[in-house]
Amino acid sequence: MKILFLLMNSNTKVMKNLNVLYTNIENFFFKQDKQTEFLSFFRVAVGTVILLQFTAVLPDFDKLFSSSSIIPQDIMSVFTPDWLITFSKIVSFLQTFGIEESTTIAITKVSFITLCVFIIIGFYSRIAALLLLILQIALLKGSSFFAYGADFFTSMSLFYLILFPADQHFSMRNFIFGRKPGDSNFTPIKRLFQIHISMAYFFSGLDKALGFNWWNGESIWKAIHLPYSNRDLNIDFSWLTEHSYIVSFIGWSTIIIEMCYPFFIWYKPTQKTWLYLTVSMHIGIALVLNLYYFSAIMIVWNITNFYFEQSDKKT
Repeated sequence: MKILFLLMNSNTKVMKNLNVLYTNIENFFFKQDKQTEFLSFFRVAVGTVILLQFTAVLPDFDKLFSSSSIIPQDIMSVFTPDWLITFSKIVSFLQTFGIEESTTIAITKVSFITLCVFIIIGFYSRIAALLLLILQIALLKGSSFFAYGADFFTSMSLFYLILFPADQHFSMRNFIFGRKPGDSNFTPIKRLFQIHISMAYFFSGLDKALGFNWWNGESIWKAIHLPYSNRDLNIDFSWLTEHSYIVSFIGWSTIIIEMCYPFFIWYKPTQKTWLYLTVSMHIGIALVLNLYYFSAIMIVWNITNFYFEQSDKKT
């Protein structure tokens, strides 16, 4: 009887622990978050960054996406699946209705800018993000030779804008139609977003750690001497040849910041520190490597996901 009592008592404790674990997991993923500032920030910041990047591309739009692009569309189409809708296919389709390519390009430019503005001001931002995502993918996939990592993060940002009810707060839609902010539970999407960025940093750091170029600083040395790097500040890095340990230290720091991101960004006592370290890393990338757009998108992702967690805790 004593043994039976001990077994029952042990099973009861196990069940209680499992119930507590289940409750914690459920609250983590589904407990309604009353903090909504990150939604407005993400919508305005992403819309602004995409708009600025597009306006920077406008002078060279024809050289990148039109039939007179630097790399002929016939060559780029070889690397594009037939089922995928690209900008060149849209142009060809509209030409069958007598619409000239120049007209399609003009409409595309106006539409892209208008959709960005709709996202920024919060006027049916979900619909605007969906249409902008389709247009952005059509431009990106049809000219894949000109795309890089930031363009894919742009697509993912627009995808999250479709999922988030980002125009329910601080939006022009509410102002025009006199609507009150909705009461949607966006916690599951927020957690998905946070886990997404955590995994992205971890595997990026793991990929760097598997080689030797980042440990000995070779990758950093190559990066700061790329043709497009260091154009604005024009810093003389020749002194690093006598202090190679600094280059190695930067490489090690990058690996540590990225690989340890999922662990220290979720731990409240170190969350703020790790957020600042990550943002500082991207500021350095922007200033030295001139990758302003990529850095801006990543900084927006970091602030959206974890800065307001600190703000909510303080309040």
